[in-house]
Amino acid sequence: MARRYRKSRWMRGSRTHGWGVSGQHRGKGSRGGYGMAGGHKHKWSWIVKYAPDHFGKRGFKPPYSVEDVCINVGELEDLAAKLGVSENGTIDLESIGYTKLLGGGSISKPFNIVVRKASRNAVEKIKSIGGSIVILSRAE
Repeated sequence: MARRYRKSRWMRGSRTHGWGVSGQHRGKGSRGGYGMAGGHKHKWSWIVKYAPDHFGKRGFKPPYSVEDVCINVGELEDLAAKLGVSENGTIDLESIGYTKLLGGGSISKPFNIVVRKASRNAVEKIKSIGGSIVILSRAE
């Protein structure tokens, strides 16, 4: 049966509902501190149950990025035109900021390419049209 009021009207109008002076049931002190405070002390059982991986170290993040900045063989002619390099000219991809040459696309003009890394397919495409490729070592 729907009722307008609760059946029990117990504690209505009570300012503190049994918690003593007003303010004794307020604030973070009644909850054992802000946030994760007490995680190693009085809230340890909560940590064990709900956040067992919260404490401790795991894993490793390298301090530098190891990803290569790649360019495809098919983009070399556009790049050469932009740089003003003629046919059989040298394109130093390392100085431009590219670290790896990939074999995607096709190329019709021969160039001399200087790069740190190159895929086997890219090397074959460059050499098949009469170009050359210089792969740099780390020390250079």
